[in-house]
Amino acid sequence: MTRKPNPLTAAIKHSLQEAKRDSQSCLQRAKKLKEVSRKIKADYSAIFKGMDFETHSLHISASYYKPTIYLSMNKLDGFKDPALMAVLEFFTGKTASITTRDWPQYLNRDYSFELDDVIVCISAFVRTDSPTCRKVQTGVKVEEVAQFEIVCD
Repeated sequence: MTRKPNPLTAAIKHSLQEAKRDSQSCLQRAKKLKEVSRKIKADYSAIFKGMDFETHSLHISASYYKPTIYLSMNKLDGFKDPALMAVLEFFTGKTASITTRDWPQYLNRDYSFELDDVIVCISAFVRTDSPTCRKVQTGVKVEEVAQFEIVCD
């Protein structure tokens, strides 16, 4: 008669193996970022110098595909803010692979640039009391959403 393995022991073993795979993947991404960090610093440091990081934030992620630089620019007067325009011109000059997406409910516009060595994501948030930008209602969207409940016999 064969002994059945304890299901909790099997779940723990599986979870440990999964955590080990995840940590190895994380280490590989960190190693990849470290390999390109000198080039990234040389190529992109200048544009971030002098920015107000009391208001804005900068983060870099060691993603699976390419390192990703995240810049969040907050409390802007508008989308023609000089600091935002300088960053956009800098990255526009380096690639033609650019996408934008507006989030009117948050007075936010996201810009994404894919360069050879990094992806740059810029989130620009305009102040709610901006002298140049405001949220304007352009219509009403009505959606039919199915509602469900559990019924047991």
